[in-house]
Formats: sequence, structure tokens, C-alpha cells
Amino acid sequence: MLPNDPAGRPDYPPVAPGDTVDRLGGRDVPDPYRALEDGDAPATREWSAGQRRLFDRLRDDWPAVEAFRTAMTRLTAFEQLTPPRPAGELAFFTVRGPTDEHPALVVADSSGTRRILFDPHRHDPTGRTVLGGWTPDPTGARVAVQTAEGGAEEFTLHVLDVATGRTVDGPITGCPYGEVAWVGGPDAFYHVRGGPGGDAEGPGGGRLYLHRIGGHPADDTEVPGAAAATDGGTGPGAELDVLTGTDGRLLVTATADGLSSGNRVRLADLTRGTPEKPDWHPLSALDGGWSSPWPATDGLLYVLTDLDADRGRILVLDPAAPERPRVLVPQHEHEVLESFAVLDDAALPVPLLLVLRSAGGHGRITRHDLRTGAPLGEVPLPGTGVVTDLTFRQGGHEAWFCYSDPTTPETVHHYDARPGTTGVWRAPGTPDVPAVLVSELRCAAADGTEVTVLLTRPAARPTGPLPTVLQGYGAFGEPQVADYYAAALAWAGLGGQFAVARVRGGGEHGESWHRAGMREHKRNGIDDFLAAARALHDRGLCPPGGLGAFGQSAGGLLVGAAMTRSPDLFAAVAATAAPLDMARYELSGYGPYWTDEFGTREDPEELGWLLGYSPYHHVAAGTAYPAVLLTAFEDDARVDPLHARKMCAALQRATSSDRPVLLRLEAGVGHGARARTGRLAYFADVLAFQAEYLGLSVRPAGN
Repeated sequence: MLPNDPAGRPDYPPVAPGDTVDRLGGRDVPDPYRALEDGDAPATREWSAGQRRLFDRLRDDWPAVEAFRTAMTRLTAFEQLTPPRPAGELAFFTVRGPTDEHPALVVADSSGTRRILFDPHRHDPTGRTVLGGWTPDPTGARVAVQTAEGGAEEFTLHVLDVATGRTVDGPITGCPYGEVAWVGGPDAFYHVRGGPGGDAEGPGGGRLYLHRIGGHPADDTEVPGAAAATDGGTGPGAELDVLTGTDGRLLVTATADGLSSGNRVRLADLTRGTPEKPDWHPLSALDGGWSSPWPATDGLLYVLTDLDADRGRILVLDPAAPERPRVLVPQHEHEVLESFAVLDDAALPVPLLLVLRSAGGHGRITRHDLRTGAPLGEVPLPGTGVVTDLTFRQGGHEAWFCYSDPTTPETVHHYDARPGTTGVWRAPGTPDVPAVLVSELRCAAADGTEVTVLLTRPAARPTGPLPTVLQGYGAFGEPQVADYYAAALAWAGLGGQFAVARVRGGGEHGESWHRAGMREHKRNGIDDFLAAARALHDRGLCPPGGLGAFGQSAGGLLVGAAMTRSPDLFAAVAATAAPLDMARYELSGYGPYWTDEFGTREDPEELGWLLGYSPYHHVAAGTAYPAVLLTAFEDDARVDPLHARKMCAALQRATSSDRPVLLRLEAGVGHGARARTGRLAYFADVLAFQAEYLGLSVRPAGN
């Protein structure tokens, strides 16, 4: 055990607060731990090493670590597949086997025989290489593949020959995560360099290039006018996406200045210009919304948009008259439109449009006449769970999608429009899932808004208080859904209750729900989370001292803000890769790209929003804070570990509690994809931490 100071607290590695004060927006903003922003400074390295030793020593005394690692391993021991992407006579998809570290890119022929095209672990046994975006050409002869190392958000692009698996082109460096757009065949494609994660030369964000197979990337043609900006480029941090139809005729780009802003769409008919200099036409009829276009084989452009439709609708545009879009599928009264598929096989009695919607985290796919939008019924589904990743064969009659629910792992299903049937495409295997009871709790936030909380608990304990972990996110319009979540099952399987709060800022109820929890309304999501925490206490669902909070990324910001506002509600709080100093979040990582979501320090009013909930700025000396576990990934290119370091130092100095404030630093990984072993170890640590300080009694493995 570590020595304690007279107050009973752990003997924390020392760091003296400084007197740094920024003058921002007419106010003084103290930053006492500014020195810890420099991760390479000798003093910071020494302090971080001390934090590692402290965490390791305390973790060694947590009896539940191995039990949770074993449970997570068992619950993820199945084959995870993505729905296939057809090209030519082949199907491309990713597979992660029950013990594989990373998903591999696989191709299957019409008989179902499959082979691996790219396995990150074979390529790099250290586990640092991850697979990014990948795109087969329309004939299935070649596939463009992105890879990155460690926590890098900058990807390198290669082209593989599908028949041999050999690399035939590349590398092209400096690419953000994404896909390429093949120009009608296997000989040329458009791709993006720069923008979030990329590193193109010149000012601004992403820029579009045309690459011909066999050419040197330095000779690629920069395509002018693609980004719908007056200078031909994009603003700092802007994201540029590109796609083409299967026949290579229509070229479409979509440019977004931030994750929470709308985007701008441009269209070019390549039969009227050249691939190097397309004849661009801005689709101004879509301005003001977030739109996802799809060029179909019938020569029309189908668009999912939230323009004038918070829950989404589908428009169809004729490239010859794009200023007059037609509403094909209107906004639903309460369901959120997620994606669609076009099945226009000439042998079908009616060309079909499949529409994927969700409500309350439950998915539904409806069938419509592609020509009129008239409803024709529903696609049979295996249950009332979550449906994602709808894919289809252009010009065909088949579609695929992923289905899961709280006790069913992600399973790819196949829909054939000719007989109108749905079946399992590839069975993933059946993990050993504990017997659990899944339910929903509803409560009211301070302003009366109804908040839903998904509960997972042991089936043998349908009622009564249990040590409970409450998780939330509440940002960027990302919904919290009732899917297969191994961490929740592991916690419930070992006797606890896992709760997920659907707070404002997410996308559970469409764009209006998102906007109700962003920018000046960010505190609404925090209010919702606190309302969920109080409801769990008030309704006797967790014991006194038995509620923990958990959040990752923007969810870590959520739980950090909830903790600093109401520390007495929680016995333990775990925040991972979280932006916590909101006065300086936009100065590092992906921060500049998130100002549409949170606001900017450059505007005095918006700075006031940020400081109103910034966890780092609300740490108060002498407060009895709960046990805190801050996790940071040292190669995180999105959220710099400086946030966790500064928050850790502030809490360790301020707390009057004998519960520890810990910093878990992990090297060699970033914000996103990572090796399976590391991910299991991370969740085992987080859940064992919660068990230790919430009073969940878990015997060590083997006892």
C-alpha cells in the first residue's frame, strides 16, 4: 500500500500550482497547471512517471481486475463482421475473429469462399497498425486501403490487386480517414489530403486530388473548385468527402467546416468536363443542412438531409435541374432517418428504396417505391434492437445490415427483395452472455424534459439497489442505443447495474435534440445526466455511496462537469480521453474542428458558455471529491493528454476526500481504433476501479 498523508489521502506526486492567468474576453482565467501542458518537459515526465507508479500500485490491490478481464474476453469471443460492400462479382468486408487483435479486410467470391486481403496484425505484429477506410473499385479488381500507426489520425493510402493481394500503388501519405472515389473503373480515383487528420500542403483543410494508378503522388492533380469555397480550398480543419456513382458519371463532394455545422454539396457530370477539371455546380438548394448524397445508376441524386427536417428526409435531384429537389420520403413524426438503400434491379416489379429509421434506439427498415416514395411495407427484422450499416448492390436486389440488441452481438443480415426475405448472412458465433434484465427508466430534468435511461442488471435481481455505473455522452448528435455492449454485460454479470443516460446533445431524437445540448445549451445535457443520477438514488436503484459515472471523449467532459457541479452524487468517476479545460480545448488536437459544437474562446459570450461548465475551472479547494480515474492516451491526436494531466493535478490538490484521484496513462495508442488486448485491459481497469469504490464485491479470478 502507498503511504498516506495525515488526511488519509494517497501521497500524490508533487506539482506546484503556478500563477498563470490569461486575460480572455475581458475576464481573468486562471490556469495554475499550465506547465503540465508540455508533455515532453522533464518535470512533466517525472510527474507522469509518478502518476503511473501510483496507479499501478493501487490497481494491484483491486481484486476485480482479472475477473473483469476474463468476463470481457468471454463476451467479445465471437467473429465480428461488417456488412459486405459488393463490387463486380465479389463482396468486401472486415472480419475480427474471436481472438484477433484487429479487424482484417476480406474478400469473398459468389460461392462464399473468402480470403484475407489485408491483416493489420500480420503487417505489424506489434499491434500498432490499424485499418482505416477502404474502397473497392466498381469492378472489384482493386481496392484502396488506408492504414495508420499508433494513435495517428493521418492515414497512408495503398492500392491492392484483389486477385493477388499485392500492393500495386502507393503510398499516398497525409490523408484523413475516409474513402476514395473511383472514376468508373480500376485505373484512377479521387482522394482527399489535409483536413482533420491529414497533412496537405497549403492553407485550409482538405483538398481533392485525382490520382492515376502507377503515377507518383507528387504528380497528382489538385482538382479546383471541389470544396465549395471561394478560394477553391476549405477553411481550417474543414472536412471534405468525395464519392462517385458506380458508372463514374456523377462526382459529388460535401464540405463541412465542423462536426456540428451543416455541409455544402457540389455536383459535377464528368461526361461534360474532364476528371482533372470537372464542371462543378453547387447544390445551393441543400445549403443550411447536413446532407448525405448518393448518385444512383438511374442518373439521379438521392439525398438524406436534415434541411428543414430535424429527423431527416430524403430528396431526389435531377442533375439537369438541381435547384428543384423533390421530396421522396418526408420527415417522420418521431423516428430519425439514419440511411437508405437503392434497389433498382430491372427484374423487380417496382424499384425499391429501403429506409432505415430509429426511435428510442430501436431500428426499423421500411420499403418504398423508388419512383414515388410510396410506402410498400417493412423489411422483416430479427427483433426490436439496433440496426446499422445498411449496404446494397447498385443496380441489384440485395441489401445487408447489422443487427444487435443488449444480449445479441452484432450480426450481419441479408435482405433479398425478390422473395422479400431476411436471413443471417454470416453467423458470428454465440458468446457466453449472462442472464440479464434490460429495462428503461424515465425521469425529468430540471426544465421538465424527459430523459430516458437504459438499465442492464442481473436477471436474478430484478428489483432493489445495486452498485451502478451511469454512462453518458451527449455531443455531436451521436445517439446512445440499446446495442450489444460487453462492458455493461460484464458489470451486470458480476452483480452490478449498468445505466446509460440518453441526454441532450446526442442524436436519439434527431437534430433538435442535438442542438438542445450544444453550444449555449451544453448545460442541458449535464442537467439531464444529473437528473438521471438523482433518479437512480431516489428510486432506490443504487445504494448510498453506490453510484459511479463513466464517460469517454465528450462523455468524459459530461461526467467531469457533472462531478464538479454535484460531487456528492457520485462515489467514483471515470473519464477517458476527455476535453476538460474548455478555455483552451481549441488550441490543441481536434479542438479547432469542434467550435461549432462547444463555442470558441475568441468570442466573449461563447467563452462564458465554456467557463460555465469547464470541469478544470470548477475544481474547488476543500471539496470531498469522489474517487476519480482519468485515462489518457499519449498518442491521442484528437484530445491532448494535457487535459487529463491538468485535471488530475487540480483534483489531487483540491480534494478533501480520502478517495484517490488517479491518472491512467497509456502509450502507443490514440483516440480511436486499437488492439483488442489493450481494449480489454482498459475496460478491465475501469470496471475494477468502479467496483472497488462502489462496493461491488467481486472475487479474484480462481477464488
